[in-house]
Amino acid sequence: MESAIQQTALDVQATLAGKQVFLTGATGFLAKVVLEKLIRAVPDIGGITLLIRAGRDDTGARARFQLEIATSSVFDKLRAERPRFLETFFAEKIHCITGEITEPAFGLPLARFAELARNTDLIINAAASVNFREALDEALAINAHSVQNVAALARTANAPLVQVSTCYVNGFNKGEMREEMVHPARAAIARHRQGYYDLGGLLAHLQRRIDQARKSGAEPAELARRLTAIGIEEANYFGWNDTYTFTKWMGEQLAAEAMHGRALSIVRPSIIESTLQEPAAGWIEGVKVADAIILAYARGKTSFFPAKPEEIVDIIPADLVANSIVLAGVEALSDAPAHRIYQACSGSGNPVRLGKVIELIQNESRRNWRNYERLFFKAPRHRFRVVGRPVFLLMLRAMAAGLALRSGLRQLLGLGESPALEALRTTQTLAQTFSFYTAPQYRFHNDGLLALSQRFSAQDELDFPVDPRLIDWRDYLCRIHMGGLNRYALRARPAGQRPPPGEKHAMTRRDYAWHRMDTEKNLMVINSILLFEGPVDMQRLTATIAYRLPNYPRFTQKVKRRLGLAQWVEDEHFDIHQHIRLERTEKEVGLAELQSRMTELAHQPLEEDRPLWHMTVIDQAGGGHAIVFRVHHCITDGLGLVHVLNHLTDDNGLHGKTPSLVGHPHRALEAEGAYAPTLARAKSSLKIAAHIGRLGMLWPDLRTRLKAPLSGRKQLVWLPPLDLREVRIASKRMGATLNDIWVAAVSGALRQYLQERGQDADSRALRAAVTFNLREKANAFQLGNEFGLVAVDLPTDLDDPCERLRRASARMTAIKRSHQPRATMAFLSLAGCLPTALQHFALNLFTSKGSVVLTNIEGPGSRRYLAGSRMTDLICWVPQAGRIGVGLAFISYAGQIQLALFVDTQLVPDPERLMELTRQAFAELDLATRDAVEDEEGIGTPLASAG
Repeated sequence: MESAIQQTALDVQATLAGKQVFLTGATGFLAKVVLEKLIRAVPDIGGITLLIRAGRDDTGARARFQLEIATSSVFDKLRAERPRFLETFFAEKIHCITGEITEPAFGLPLARFAELARNTDLIINAAASVNFREALDEALAINAHSVQNVAALARTANAPLVQVSTCYVNGFNKGEMREEMVHPARAAIARHRQGYYDLGGLLAHLQRRIDQARKSGAEPAELARRLTAIGIEEANYFGWNDTYTFTKWMGEQLAAEAMHGRALSIVRPSIIESTLQEPAAGWIEGVKVADAIILAYARGKTSFFPAKPEEIVDIIPADLVANSIVLAGVEALSDAPAHRIYQACSGSGNPVRLGKVIELIQNESRRNWRNYERLFFKAPRHRFRVVGRPVFLLMLRAMAAGLALRSGLRQLLGLGESPALEALRTTQTLAQTFSFYTAPQYRFHNDGLLALSQRFSAQDELDFPVDPRLIDWRDYLCRIHMGGLNRYALRARPAGQRPPPGEKHAMTRRDYAWHRMDTEKNLMVINSILLFEGPVDMQRLTATIAYRLPNYPRFTQKVKRRLGLAQWVEDEHFDIHQHIRLERTEKEVGLAELQSRMTELAHQPLEEDRPLWHMTVIDQAGGGHAIVFRVHHCITDGLGLVHVLNHLTDDNGLHGKTPSLVGHPHRALEAEGAYAPTLARAKSSLKIAAHIGRLGMLWPDLRTRLKAPLSGRKQLVWLPPLDLREVRIASKRMGATLNDIWVAAVSGALRQYLQERGQDADSRALRAAVTFNLREKANAFQLGNEFGLVAVDLPTDLDDPCERLRRASARMTAIKRSHQPRATMAFLSLAGCLPTALQHFALNLFTSKGSVVLTNIEGPGSRRYLAGSRMTDLICWVPQAGRIGVGLAFISYAGQIQLALFVDTQLVPDPERLMELTRQAFAELDLATRDAVEDEEGIGTPLASAG
């Protein structure tokens, strides 16, 4: 019967609708995440009762809730997106009780306790003291004895209890740690036949030691130190590293005893750190286990630590833990009463070794320390080293002896104690507290938790993810967690150490070059349009953009130029409403009208005294809304813009329940390549210089109507999308890339277009500037411009489409293996150093070598939603620089390809025709490649072996 019940499908919304949840520890980090999740994801919940201890000034529970919980940044997302809902929920469904969890019945009158029990359906006990070196009496009261008081409420209410514990109750045990009751690693404790351990004798023994310490008459501070020492001594004797894990293990046993025959679920998290996704990636409160070491390193107070870099360190984001708690509670409410244990951990499903964690965080710190202004006050001077414990102790003694002598000399000279001695004490304290966790001897498993998750619907699994395989460790540690630690956990610098208002950050030379490329005939603005299948809620849209976009600082900064230098300066008067404007129309806007309006907007320069971006929302466009998103090229390139769009949007229409995995990014000011060996950099620089010289010596491109003087009158057009799968099949059929197909198709279209206008296309190939990405996708959040332009002779002089494809593929392959992309990126950096007039001269000289710009952007692979509205199409136009007046863009989105053309009408007065020819060229390639692979004479030789 039990196994049949366990197979029953579970449903979060249906189970928790109308239920009353009792939650403890709401002033703490994890409980806040649980509370926010319940409010946002289960709006039909009956109510949530919070047990809150009275403040020191006898402040009641409700007042403390308003002051310490309701104002928390954990609710920023809800405040931005659904402020009225949040306010109503707080007023109507949050019930606060002033009580003391360490007292029987929480110190309430029995009638009030009975009333509380009648109004409780589920209990989540997240209250705990997480001080690893807590005085024994305090740790016992909060982590052990209080569980008996919470269990008393559960029995009276006949309600399930979810007890939040820790994976580290496994203590000094070694090996594979499963979701089961833990036995002491050292001294024996009697085990009850029901499976838990009988703590009667142990608790009496500990109480005697506490009483003896109290009778000593020691001062309060000294008594606390003695009780801490006693707690550590007893914990070590029975098999635990510290008082915290020892007393949390005791809490599990007392819960199991008190809840015999009733529903009890124990959820054990490993090392809880900042959130992965919800409510905001990187949200954290306070400095946790790993963060204390990061902070000490950032402040120059430690640079070595005892650890085992080859061992697995188990870190789990707080939102995955909160989801585990919710799922465990739903199961306990739905199934027959039983005792269950779940471990929220990453060590078995997505392990990361301690050495890798250190490497990732250290590299991020050394490269991008300026991004974390609250964490780093200056660049880290030393690398962080990990050593074995014996070596660590030897180093500690040797350094202590040397520094003591140095400090003594300083004091004799009236200079005060050596700062290095303080740093040594910090290292010693950190090692004493945390070294157990940085030398793990076991791996935690979560098979039961993953099996529980699979009992829920696909939607619940999406809304309440628990699987650690969602974590990309590089992304999480280097961007999400470091950014969250800086943003949420740390206060602003002390007044004397704060940067001045409007702190400036230098632009890179490449970005500065793009900023100065604007001319009356060519604006350096990336124009894109997002089409939606229905209307977009403006209030929700503005709130979403206001909440998410400032995570990229460049979108709240403006450019200041002075004495030939440019800097990013925070816009002190930034107003999101100046950057998002609704444009109402009297009737439905068709494709031609939308293209016309898009063209008008593309002619308008962005306002220089504000951050260089703008959104225009057009209603009644193709049955829904359209958003014209314009971003100056100095902010980012195409790949960076796609990252921004991914961050602004969600992967479903719930918007808020399952936000994008893309977290809170921060700009990077230094390139990783800066750490390359000097000899390698010098060799690479010589090759790049040689390529720049070759590019400068190229003949100007063929004089066709595409190289006429520019008029400055622009037009933007686009086509209905192509099927990405069909184009990909054609590319695989011939062993080519999508970019090769794109170059070959454009070549065919340009050839036909020139021939229709009576121009000879057979004598010589046209040349194009093709964008070439030089940045990994994982670093797209850094924004800026990390791409090169490669000069490619398009096979416009070839009539056969398959031969054009072969030639395009061979030329693109050769360029990929060359230094030409980096050479053009270096050219842009050099241009950024020149005076404006010289930059324009150099740019005109460079752009005279080509006739068109081609770009290929990989957009989101699946459908995206913005402010709850489904985005059907994403189209992007590449700007042209210097003397180039024709730009063609290819962007993929959700299984389709969008082709877009941006031209100077002096060169292409009928862009619709060129677009149509491009579509025909794709179709021609598809047919020709089908014929080629069917030819038995070898015409279908794979392109990979051509040339």
